[in-house]
Amino acid sequence: MKNKKQKGIAALPTVIILGMLTLTIAVGITSVALTESFISQGSSFSARALSYAEAGARDALLKISRNKNYSCATTDCYSIDFVTDGCSLSSGCAKVSISGASGDTANPKVITSKGIVNSSVRTIQINVVLDSGTNDPSLQYGLITSTTWTELTD
Repeated sequence: MKNKKQKGIAALPTVIILGMLTLTIAVGITSVALTESFISQGSSFSARALSYAEAGARDALLKISRNKNYSCATTDCYSIDFVTDGCSLSSGCAKVSISGASGDTANPKVITSKGIVNSSVRTIQINVVLDSGTNDPSLQYGLITSTTWTELTD
């Protein structure tokens, strides 16, 4: 009679242990999936920030090509919003500055463009060499003869 009452007693700890093991595996898989999702999102923001920095740099090159004496030497002197209120919310913009250098080989103009998407910030620096041209403002078209693009890291 004693054997019949104790027959199922081993099943209860086995079920509890299997349940805990299943729960541990499920939590582990969920944490790995969330981590991968955050990494993927961060990578996407970083790529978009680089794209915004490149767009800001191209805008600065266009300004220089229209007027070789154009400069905007203060840090982040102008910005370009790629989303509504992009710079004020740090959700998608480029901040650009252009040195006042002459643009010759010895003293190239330096463009610094910073792309910002949430907490991702990517910065590009471009050294721009212009044609020797003329000092007459009406003839200062800013023919760009060479550029050197570099991504700056902190």
